[in-house]
Amino acid sequence: MAFLSLVRPLDGSSREVLDAVAKQHGLITSADTKALGEAVRKLSDVYNRRAAGGPLPSREARAHLGARLAFSFPRDVPKGAGAVRELVGTGFFEGRERLRVLDVGAGLGAMTHGLRGALEAAGWRGVVAATLVDADPRVLTIARDLAAAPSERSVTIDARTAPHEAPKPVPTGPYDLIFVGQVLSELDENAAPEARVEAHASWLTGVFDSLAPDGALVIVEPALRDRTRHLQLLRDALANVGIVPFAPCLHAAPCPMLTREDDWCHEDLAVDLPAWLVPVARAAGLRHEGLSFSYLVLRKDKKSLRDVLPAARVRVVSDLMRSKGKLEAHVCGALAGAPDRIKLRRLDRHLTEANAAWDRIRRGDLVALPPLEGERLEADIQVDLVEARS
Repeated sequence: MAFLSLVRPLDGSSREVLDAVAKQHGLITSADTKALGEAVRKLSDVYNRRAAGGPLPSREARAHLGARLAFSFPRDVPKGAGAVRELVGTGFFEGRERLRVLDVGAGLGAMTHGLRGALEAAGWRGVVAATLVDADPRVLTIARDLAAAPSERSVTIDARTAPHEAPKPVPTGPYDLIFVGQVLSELDENAAPEARVEAHASWLTGVFDSLAPDGALVIVEPALRDRTRHLQLLRDALANVGIVPFAPCLHAAPCPMLTREDDWCHEDLAVDLPAWLVPVARAAGLRHEGLSFSYLVLRKDKKSLRDVLPAARVRVVSDLMRSKGKLEAHVCGALAGAPDRIKLRRLDRHLTEANAAWDRIRRGDLVALPPLEGERLEADIQVDLVEARS
């Protein structure tokens, strides 16, 4: 089973739930493509300009809330699934029937619903007992209704909500899983970069302390360069105090991406928007293909992906680049010596059955390779994609 198979767009039954909740709250539904596209475009403009300037007029605020429910929520749910796919696919939740989850800055609860989707794709059955916390009580009311919507799904969300404004201390645990989804990018935006990293590392250390001994903290951020590099700096700062990465990294050494100003490590998975939202995205001038985000998973037991998937030697951190006579991709990991970002290439004339899997790699894949002395995949090099548990 591929890890990517655990990450799926919402289906038609989810659309029915979203529209029903929208009608319940007097918000725009997916049926009005033109109006929804305009509302989504305005919401995107607000995010892009980062110009809140005080509370929005009530009519505009309602339009934004409708856009968040009808468009942002189904766009973001697979990000939650993508961020937990290695936890789910390596058996982290096996043997647990009721998960204690804290969703910080939950908004409408997209991260928690993403977890449910990944668990269902893996065949897990049980209850996600989720505490959804956010500073906006209006959003929490809708989040509660979304979680309580009738369904025949194999994973139930038992949600309670509570007001909370990051970076205050989170509600007392212990929790099996804590999400901090798209929160950090909205905190301390005017602070100096070093001070911001220090403040966020301190707060996240406190959040980490609320985990159960076998719990995990999952941080999700936009795939933008500055947001992602901030997350990578946080990764190193936390590793320095013993909170080591489980995913996406295959090592706890300093992040190789930070040595070059133009580098950042983000996901762009082959998961598209649901078909009913494609016209909305086009009307708003937004992409509808691919799923982009950045994430960091930290386990309380300090296990790494290499501990649970010893065959995984590198992660693919770019798209596959085809040029005359060769196939190339950037990978991150330790092939020989210290971990680094390396551009691996296989010449077309060296294509063999052993290395044919190189043709199928995608950004985010985990790859098994033998130790290499150079950056070229010779004809006798065995290349395998590392799969999730089936």
